[in-house]
Amino acid sequence: MRLAKITNQVNMRHHLLFILSTFVLVNSGISIASAQESKPATQEKYEYPQEVSKTFMKGCGFTNSKEFCACSFDKLRSQYSFAEFLKIDTAARETKQVPQEVINIFQSCRQDNKS
Repeated sequence: MRLAKITNQVNMRHHLLFILSTFVLVNSGISIASAQESKPATQEKYEYPQEVSKTFMKGCGFTNSKEFCACSFDKLRSQYSFAEFLKIDTAARETKQVPQEVINIFQSCRQDNKS
């Protein structure tokens, strides 16, 4: 049982790295400098370029449901500006580590979709 849990966690980390890296490879022309934006007080989510949304959903959708992917992307956009998201992705690709906060977002969506 414990081995299955550890294997699942490793698989999830690899999956998250794949999703985060996929969108950066396609959108490598978008720089952090051009992604500096503020979150208006009345807006629930940060704006991300449409191409990033499409790429994220496509990469995520290879192994997950549309509902899970939409939940994950919405929660990421609610918590991180696009510039912050780019920094997280860059660090994840360099260190091969996904921050626990991001893992928690994906796990919460996985639980939401099981109910």
